[in-house]
Amino acid sequence: MKRNTSITIFVAGLIITTFFAAAAQAQGVSRGECFPFEKMPAEQRKAADELLLKALDEEALYTIVGGLKPMSSGFRSIQIQTGLPRVTITEAEAAVGELGPKKSEELSTEEKSRLSQSKQALERRDALKKADQTREILAQWRCGDELFADLQHFAKQFDGKRFLDALVINRPRLRTALTEKADFFSRWGITANSHPLEVVYAVDTEETSARFAGYGYLFGYPDHAVRFFVQAADEEIFTGKFVTRDFISIPTVERETNNFVYVVPKGHVENDADKALKAKAAPILAAYRTRRAEYIGDGKKGVVEMLRDWFCDSQGRCSPSNAKFD
Repeated sequence: MKRNTSITIFVAGLIITTFFAAAAQAQGVSRGECFPFEKMPAEQRKAADELLLKALDEEALYTIVGGLKPMSSGFRSIQIQTGLPRVTITEAEAAVGELGPKKSEELSTEEKSRLSQSKQALERRDALKKADQTREILAQWRCGDELFADLQHFAKQFDGKRFLDALVINRPRLRTALTEKADFFSRWGITANSHPLEVVYAVDTEETSARFAGYGYLFGYPDHAVRFFVQAADEEIFTGKFVTRDFISIPTVERETNNFVYVVPKGHVENDADKALKAKAAPILAAYRTRRAEYIGDGKKGVVEMLRDWFCDSQGRCSPSNAKFD
């Protein structure tokens, strides 16, 4: 009996502990765990602050704050040469040091080839270094478990290069999108519980026009815009002719148009879905402009403190869902 009683008490204690831990998580995390940039080396902080501010100035604002968009990307892009270099980094540095200062007409054909290969090798090294540094920064883009940020490697290559894009995902908004479009995403075995990168890579590697629809849903475009984008892509493949279109833009700090933007048929008149999206975005942008003016600039608190003050409640618990902008 004593042993059974001990087990019962242990299990009950575990349940209670789990409950309170879950409740604490639901309320948010401590201030220092909301965009914990202090965990990065001091020399990396400036670059981290700049990248975060750049993302917020662009369409990623609507993913990080308010969850209007499940995903935003492209606020940093990196290109990697897919071909392996034929020289080592040591050889490349030596060749660039020796041949780089010379004029082109002073170099033999062999020397030009050697110099070109060496420059490509160093560019590849620098791009990989930038990718690693970006991953380290994006790993700190968290405030609880609502946000996820990382690098995406696009499956398709262009001109011997692979492209990597920084992305940020609002997990609750993504789960909502996956639930609302469960039938669509089920073709890849994707559910609301799938890891964000699993979702992104499933969409990116799709060979049919479902790829365009998948990206449309991830970027938070209205259903009618997603349908048109897919139809236009299919028509262009079938006829070989580009389908003319108009664009609808949601303003950002970076620019009023062509940042958070989606395509619609030529001559399209804004409908209720377009107006609703703009109406939801407007107070988010207005609140951000106000806070940005207060926190960003010489002698001011900076972007991390801006988000912490925005995301933290009176009890010091921080979560993106705490943000007020209406």
